Amino acid sequence: MSSGNTAKEGTGTYYVLLVNSAGQQIVVPGGIIEQQSEVVADDSDKTFTVPTGYTWELLSARIELTTTATVGNRQICIEITDGTNIILRIMAGVVQAASLTRYYNFYKGAPNLAAFINTSHLANPLPEGLILLPGYTIRVYDKTAVDAAADDMLVRMMVRKVVST
Repeated sequence: MSSGNTAKEGTGTYYVLLVNSAGQQIVVPGGIIEQQSEVVADDSDKTFTVPTGYTWELLSARIELTTTATVGNRQICIEITDGTNIILRIMAGVVQAASLTRYYNFYKGAPNLAAFINTSHLANPLPEGLILLPGYTIRVYDKTAVDAAADDMLVRMMVRKVVST
């Protein structure tokens, strides 16, 4: 199939016009791309829940972690659950020590880096086609929970939000 134009109808939902191999036009929901963020300080454990009536495709996540002076290595983890059971766990390939600010970038096609670039940036891959159903959760947290109540974590994710049927 090849894609064509997108159209927006009155409710704000986007649709994509596709043409199949027989030349037939097919209109499918294309969703909208939006940012999901949690930028409240003094917490290194954030959870996002896919709302009822929608699916999300996780496109990217940027995590900024500023650690306190409490000694210990932190490890960023993104955990996908069906609301109860862990479906997928993606861990950063590098740990972060005390009294530092680091930036973690998770996206499709990213290299799985084993060291920070320019001392503070790390890239990590996300799997292709990561579709989350209503009620699924994305938890972003410090797996080691060294100073979970005081470390500052800011999370910004881009998701494709599609009305589920």
